[in-house]
Amino acid sequence: MSRTLRFPIGFSEIKKGRMNSAADVKVGRPPKERAEALGEHVLAIADALFLEQGYGATSMAIVAERARVGKQTLYRRFPGKPALFREVVHRRLDAMIVPPEEGEAEPDPLADLRRLAGRALNAVSDPEFLQLCRIVVAEAVSFPELGCVVWENFRSNFARRCTKTIQNAQATGRCRPGDPEAIALSFFWSLIGEDLFRGLLGMQVPASRRDTEARIEMAWPVFLNGILESNHRKST
Repeated sequence: MSRTLRFPIGFSEIKKGRMNSAADVKVGRPPKERAEALGEHVLAIADALFLEQGYGATSMAIVAERARVGKQTLYRRFPGKPALFREVVHRRLDAMIVPPEEGEAEPDPLADLRRLAGRALNAVSDPEFLQLCRIVVAEAVSFPELGCVVWENFRSNFARRCTKTIQNAQATGRCRPGDPEAIALSFFWSLIGEDLFRGLLGMQVPASRRDTEARIEMAWPVFLNGILESNHRKST
């Protein structure tokens, strides 16, 4: 059963006053931990600014000022705004595929795929994730790199994880032969496509655990009937 998705600290937390300055993450920590905390702090500030102002209106100077870090410190970590935005997107997409907690790991690759499906549905109902997607769509013509950033990050983490589950299912005879990425993405987009489109349009998206489970329950048998090895043998 899917759990409620919790994204990293972003716009809503910044508005509430959490992580307001770089000094908040420096005191009493070892150097490596301080560096990691500072990086998270900068990404949280940048995330909030991109969501609040958009990509075009957010400059590296504004990020440095709001994060209360020097420009040199910021540029040492992120060579430019595209690199910073790439890390913001990567950070959010990573939150979609948090590894299972101890005791939650699924030995069945198809069960793992179903768990990932629940996380994907949770993601596309998250207001901040939807706002980030709207920003990319709205500014993609002026900043073509934005679409590439999102697509590359999507394929490098979530798509790769889904594809791996299909490969494992094929290796154990649970899934018919074929391009594992194409099979995984066909399921993924058929499941979240409507909710994502409705969300981008500002329409209400079912967000409760019960709604998520109902959507998966409807899509799952349709998907399985198309990929089970036994059905493949019957048709050949």
